[in-house]
Amino acid sequence: MALGELKKMKLIAYDDAAFKTKSGLEYEVLINPENYALTYETITNQTTAQGSSETITSYSVRSPQSLSFKFLFDGTGVIKNGGSSLLPSVAIPGVPTKSDLVKDYETFKSVVYNFNGDTHQPRFVQLQWGPLLYNCRLTRMTLTFKLFNPDGTPLRAEADCTFQAVIDAPKLAAITKLSSPDLTHIRTVRDGDTLPLLCFREYGDSKYYYQVAQYNGLTDLKTLKAGTKLIFPPIAK
Repeated sequence: MALGELKKMKLIAYDDAAFKTKSGLEYEVLINPENYALTYETITNQTTAQGSSETITSYSVRSPQSLSFKFLFDGTGVIKNGGSSLLPSVAIPGVPTKSDLVKDYETFKSVVYNFNGDTHQPRFVQLQWGPLLYNCRLTRMTLTFKLFNPDGTPLRAEADCTFQAVIDAPKLAAITKLSSPDLTHIRTVRDGDTLPLLCFREYGDSKYYYQVAQYNGLTDLKTLKAGTKLIFPPIAK
């Protein structure tokens, strides 16, 4: 991709937690979100010793990482695919409008929210945007309508979404060393390590860094935190 070239966030639906089988549904946002937030949470247990008024806090488990962002649905016809200009939050007389907002929203909902009759659950979602590659599932979505035609037809809406990270059982077992280490390779990141360098050490070729990033659900391909454990799966060369 050329420097400065616009790349839109895509949401791709999968039928399985291993993200091997695509559902054939995907959605490209009209305008990229201004920001996104990653949330990390630790769950603790609160206990009280007999005869004491103070609580004792002990570690229980880590909650899955979550990602949240807001983005726009627009049915005015003014924001073109690839554009970034916005109308003010009131309808302008004489400006032609074309309300495809509901259709656009339903397409998005079919990817991230609608029930999959074959698996009897909502679909899994992979977010792709620049260095962000996030395997997840929608946990919450609030849709706020902001602009209307005189007849009350909605023309613009903002979606506030939260997605929870998804990791399938084999990967989780490898990370927590509940299965044989011969099934995969687990490496601990050290200061100065980069993903291409680690891939070169593991596979003899740095070009597999994207596959490794996707497998581990990495959101930043440029920066690795020392102490992080990464899984290096078998890769067909």
